Amino acid sequence: MAQTTDASRWQTTVQVGVQAGQVRPDVNVSNGGWYYPYYPVRPAGNRYSLSIYGTTNYAVRPWLRTGVSAGVDWYSQTQLFPVAGSLEGRLPKKNQRVSPFVNLESGYAFRGINPHGKDLSGGWLVSSGAGLRINTGNHTGFVISAGYKHQRASQRTPVDGTYTLSQVEYRHYNRIYFRMGFSF
Repeated sequence: MAQTTDASRWQTTVQVGVQAGQVRPDVNVSNGGWYYPYYPVRPAGNRYSLSIYGTTNYAVRPWLRTGVSAGVDWYSQTQLFPVAGSLEGRLPKKNQRVSPFVNLESGYAFRGINPHGKDLSGGWLVSSGAGLRINTGNHTGFVISAGYKHQRASQRTPVDGTYTLSQVEYRHYNRIYFRMGFSF
């Protein structure tokens, strides 16, 4: 039986992919005859955006890895930088060419560069998925994964121009993601 070195317990995965989700249209709010138009009006439809992710995991057991993930996600004109804790489970077979895995992540996303400036703030996120790691030897491999991600964010907008009166928009991004990358 081969000894596992401490260096072989660490694994870094870098993936690039697309996120897909549907947006409902904005509606005007009526309150006893007074209308408060929501600005800007967002059209309904499907949205696709870019996602770049990196994860560094440590093998606690042959079938369980835990670690940290970080990346950048775009949601239309909004950019968020997620940082999350990660759990990954896999089949513990030795010398397996294709290794299926499942993962779970939870953390927080910070505001990135976007046209809303400082008015936008990030929020809590949770993600789960599954994938395949195609081992290429020497502790490297090609990774394909898919899953679901829920991301929260909020945007504060001044009504009077000075934030004495303001409105807060709470955003909930629900996306399906597909990613590909390398593991080493």
